[in-house]
Amino acid sequence: MKLKPEILAVLENKKVAPGHYRMRLASKRIARAAKPGQFVQITVSENQDPLLPRPFSFLETGNGWFDILYQVVGRGTQILSKLKPGDSLTVLGPLGCGWRMPEKISQRPASEVTHLLVGGGVGIPPLHHWAKELLAKKKVRASNIRVFLGGRGQDFLHCEKEFMRLGVKPAVATDDGSKGHKGFVTKPLEDFLTSASPRGGMQIYTCGPTPMLKAVSRLAEKYSVPCQASVEEPMPCGFGVCLGCAIKVKTPDGGHRFALSCTEGPVFDAARVVW
Repeated sequence: MKLKPEILAVLENKKVAPGHYRMRLASKRIARAAKPGQFVQITVSENQDPLLPRPFSFLETGNGWFDILYQVVGRGTQILSKLKPGDSLTVLGPLGCGWRMPEKISQRPASEVTHLLVGGGVGIPPLHHWAKELLAKKKVRASNIRVFLGGRGQDFLHCEKEFMRLGVKPAVATDDGSKGHKGFVTKPLEDFLTSASPRGGMQIYTCGPTPMLKAVSRLAEKYSVPCQASVEEPMPCGFGVCLGCAIKVKTPDGGHRFALSCTEGPVFDAARVVW
């Protein structure tokens, strides 16, 4: 089905951390169709300044609405931060391929696999969306979900409270040591991988800055754990026309090719990505 842009009303736009906002937009169709790990393209200004739309992953969906979480990093997101309830935006989506449920790992059904969600910064929202679906639709027990969150400081451990409301207590790491482990989120993740047994009964999902994805991918390879990574590439169009979001991936013959993050991803098998 060919998607068409929709003009959506802003229902809420509130600051949740320094320079970070949570926005709720009204759309029954997008909320109903959205899958965890997918994204929408939002045109932030009708006067073509800035010209290109911005991609945003889903944080949460509800009955006739969906939420995104964004960081103010430039002119486009600065414009978003000034919007109020009743304002409107042009939105296209849902787009891309999201998280995939493993059919079976080490002869264990997916509902019994330990699902490890590793997020950093604004890469955390799609993992929260996935956790809700694992619990509600995939019938995974909260005890089979482990969450690892990283941020610059405790104010940037996005969705920590939301995960706890789902019955999942995250292991956290902060750059400044204000909460949890002081350093990278990969440390508590590796601590868990080292002690966990059996290793074959786990699946990693990760989203965040590219250096974090690369480090998590290496840990997944080291401990022989399958890993899905949601890449954070610029997506000027969102549907494969501009070719601006190409990443290098491995091919079965030992070579490589370029895959488009917006159509083949943003979620990839981490082992296939040439980091």
